[in-house]
Amino acid sequence: MSSIVPSILQDAMRAATVRSIILALICLPLLGLSDAQNHSVEILPHWKQGDTVRLEITRARVKSADGTSTITGKTHTDFAIEVLSASDDGYLVGWTAGKTTFDSPSQAEQSFLGQVVNLMNGRQIILEIDSRGAIRGVQNWKGLKTAALKSLDALAAAEEVRKEKPDNALMSRLRAQWEFMLGTKVQVEELCTREAQVYFKVLGRGYARNTPFEYEDLFPNPFGGDAFPTHANMALKTYDRQAGQAVITWSQVADPKQVSRILESMLKDMSARVGKEPQEGEFPKAISMEDHAEIVVDVTTGWVKTLKHARSVNFGTRAQVDTTSIIRISK
Repeated sequence: MSSIVPSILQDAMRAATVRSIILALICLPLLGLSDAQNHSVEILPHWKQGDTVRLEITRARVKSADGTSTITGKTHTDFAIEVLSASDDGYLVGWTAGKTTFDSPSQAEQSFLGQVVNLMNGRQIILEIDSRGAIRGVQNWKGLKTAALKSLDALAAAEEVRKEKPDNALMSRLRAQWEFMLGTKVQVEELCTREAQVYFKVLGRGYARNTPFEYEDLFPNPFGGDAFPTHANMALKTYDRQAGQAVITWSQVADPKQVSRILESMLKDMSARVGKEPQEGEFPKAISMEDHAEIVVDVTTGWVKTLKHARSVNFGTRAQVDTTSIIRISK
């Protein structure tokens, strides 16, 4: 009898041990998942003077009208980024666009409008960026404005020589639009930092799983006028601590009433410039603008590896979706 009791106790202890091991094995993945979900990360620039990055940016546009969609163009542009100086106060960063090429280059690149697209080709935009990665301004905005308008005048003069009957009305409208878009320091900076604003958007914030960051922001006006008020959201999708890589999602939706008000005011101003009265019903009542992006960033440096961005604009029965893909192609 005495030998049976220890045997029973040993069996009970072994059973309890087995149950504990099984329970631990079951709970281990759940504990790991809980830890992953509670991950948080702060993404800041850690750059040094002389750091360089090369990007390839691909843009595509799809237009829709009355339910019919058309791809109107696809372009590719290489960008060079160079850290010109770095200090505790922030950075000076050179942002230089290369030549924009078209998927159908036979006519597009040789056309007057195709050459207008390349007005900023080779011009270094000197960005003033604070220590947390926010763009504070463009140091050389005056020179960029002067150079862009001179290049536009040179293109117009060459077009007049090349064609017996140049489209003077088109060139006049383009000149008026560019003068309007480059009218002030703020407008020049908005025009020159569109891609950079999206590229550096992820910097300067802490992110935690299941805790999106919501805020009020401004949607840059593509025509150079007042920006559109928006409600924005940024969230941590995944974070691989070992690889030092995070995936951030970002979206913003413009206030439709403010969009309508601002665009109507701009339409009146531009019509007055060209001496044309806006017609009744020329401006649609149903308007919406949205941004959606997914950004993969190297947390150890603050450089973005890939970015996919879509901007949707709806005007009544017409719609336009501009997609931008940014890929880091070298260090």
